[in-house]
Amino acid sequence: MRELPNWLSGYLQYTENSEPPKSYQTWCGLSLVAGALQRKVYLRWGFETIYPNLFVVLVGPSGRARKGVALGIAKDMLSKITNVAMAPEASSREAIILAMKRSLVNFSDPVDNRIKFHCSLTAFSEELSVLLGQNDIKLLANLTDWYDSKDDWAYETVGRGRDALQGLCFNLLGATAPEWLQSMLPQEAIGGGFTSRVIFVVEERKGKTVPKHHLTPEEVALEEALVHDLEMINQLRGQFKFSPEGEQAYVTWYAEQDALLLKGQAAVEDTRFAGYCERRTTHLRKLMMILSACRGNDLLLTKQDFDAAKAVLEMTEVKMGKTFGGLGRAAHSDSTEKVIEYIKMMGSTTRSVLMARFYRDIDSFTLKNIEDQLQQMKVIEVKLLPDKGEKMYTWLGPK
Repeated sequence: MRELPNWLSGYLQYTENSEPPKSYQTWCGLSLVAGALQRKVYLRWGFETIYPNLFVVLVGPSGRARKGVALGIAKDMLSKITNVAMAPEASSREAIILAMKRSLVNFSDPVDNRIKFHCSLTAFSEELSVLLGQNDIKLLANLTDWYDSKDDWAYETVGRGRDALQGLCFNLLGATAPEWLQSMLPQEAIGGGFTSRVIFVVEERKGKTVPKHHLTPEEVALEEALVHDLEMINQLRGQFKFSPEGEQAYVTWYAEQDALLLKGQAAVEDTRFAGYCERRTTHLRKLMMILSACRGNDLLLTKQDFDAAKAVLEMTEVKMGKTFGGLGRAAHSDSTEKVIEYIKMMGSTTRSVLMARFYRDIDSFTLKNIEDQLQQMKVIEVKLLPDKGEKMYTWLGPK
């Protein structure tokens, strides 16, 4: 018997008096449920079988957005669930594969009463650069395979030759600063493959200021209820199915999204998210499964679950285009992104202030090129201050 009417709502209440933004806490909560569900539940849709694992990366400036705090709360809670395997702290490709191999367990599927085996693993990475390394093409290719939860996955070992994992399911929650993405991901990896499978949750600053916080008796009781209900969620097994209303809502939305994509109207305008937009329907179905598990044990995907999943996804996509910042191929694209964010944050500033603040990144010639580019984009207004003899930049673009 569950103690909470909705697990995610309870988790957001539990984390309300912490500094990370609500979006971080929301996706940490969703990742926790995904980790608890493992590969024991699934959705059959035509030729596809979809599992509820997620790849979520919290993106924000180092120290300012409290990524690590949000991830730490989630990691601590999942560690209290007895039957959930977690990747080792200092994870490498080999360590993750070994951990998945050791996580092999079985369960009885109530759909066909067959015993099924699975290797389900959740990885938390407070510094994603430690996990991904620098331009590690082989690991990125493996992660792409792991996301799709293949029935069997083979790999080469030193000494034993070819080995295999049965019933793979990998769930990832990581965090990084935007500038680190440049060293982790090669240009050719942006837009497809690995990144199309990732939900990037972007925030520029923390959600609130909490100078001092001690868990209240109510919060301690809520934590116990959350752990209890997460254990109950971990016991779910079998096949998710759509309710008639839920299926109609999804089918209608799918057709609408497909028509918009054909017209070039993507959910995230940045062309580097073209792969993500094509895979967006899969992300939504995974979210529906997770949100259904948050509210109950019926394994039914309802209109309520569709609406909630769509709202969470659309909320996240508003800032998702800021993920890669300076990862463009254009010269000085990283510096341009820094200048944009600063002018946008300040509202207006002067050329001398920009030169003083970004002297490590740009010279006078580069700033002039950036100025011309931003004027052509019509996101800034440039005026000459006659009394000071220098330029003033005012932000005109979207807030």
